[in-house]
Amino acid sequence: MRVVLLEAAGLPPVLRDADLPPPEPGPGEALVRVAACGFSHHDALIIEGTLRRGVTLPRVLGHEAAGEVVAVGEGAPPELVGASVVLLPGDVGHRRDGAFAELLTAPAGALVVLPSPADARSALLASPVGVAVKAVDACRLRPGATLIVAGASGGVGLHAAQVAAVAGAVVVGVAGSPAKAAALEAMSCFAAVALDADPWEEVAAALTGDAGADAALDATGLALPRLARALRRGGRLALVGQVARGDAPFPVAEAIFRELAVIGSLGAEREHVERAAQLVADGAVAPVVDEELPLSAASVAHALRRVKAREVVGRVVLRPPR
Repeated sequence: MRVVLLEAAGLPPVLRDADLPPPEPGPGEALVRVAACGFSHHDALIIEGTLRRGVTLPRVLGHEAAGEVVAVGEGAPPELVGASVVLLPGDVGHRRDGAFAELLTAPAGALVVLPSPADARSALLASPVGVAVKAVDACRLRPGATLIVAGASGGVGLHAAQVAAVAGAVVVGVAGSPAKAAALEAMSCFAAVALDADPWEEVAAALTGDAGADAALDATGLALPRLARALRRGGRLALVGQVARGDAPFPVAEAIFRELAVIGSLGAEREHVERAAQLVADGAVAPVVDEELPLSAASVAHALRRVKAREVVGRVVLRPPR
């Protein structure tokens, strides 16, 4: 089977197209034919060598995957064979080989069955869409609440904005470039869009009669002091991602004086992915695929370059040959 192997991390990394024997599902596992796999910031961090814990090389990366179950191991539900599935976040693509491949094995308990055949959009249902559902839950939004999303063009931020809008929130998106801002302005889930360099705190103030936003969701780790100052007293600050190396600055004084609730939100559980799948099936949320590429080392390198340059709106998706 065709795979992309990461043999050495760094910039540039050593990526290689390889042909490996098809894996066999072990006890309690399923063998999945990959339909599509998203390229995430997590993948980029491993490839560049920033994220090393639990990673041994060479490794097949890729965890944002959907496909069809073609076989199961002993003790796994036989009715899974033939089902379209999406993978829950876990060890796949990190501690065990992932979905930059034609086939992968995964614990049967890590699969969520889909109602229709898997495609490029299905690959995003667990991460980033399910991750976004969980993060928005942490914000405890009520209809009419104001939410600021920092990193609003990224996979989690962009889908969190959609989920929040479905819940009746007024969403302010913060983007890193004019091109990204223009893409977000075309989406109905945003009440307002501003650039990182703009005084977007004033936008939130104008929308709330100077009271401050009810909640903020930070998918970057780059805007914490400004987000804290833009929140009302008793507001909620949900942390769901960090793109910069090192520790992010944390506004301790603002958190104290404003009595903020600061919540970390990691990954997604089955309930969040199932809700994400239902929102997508209902047409309330649309997974955003920036670019589809054929599975190859060159495609992974291209996706890495675009992610590092912060050009991607939504996700780049890799598709194995059919």
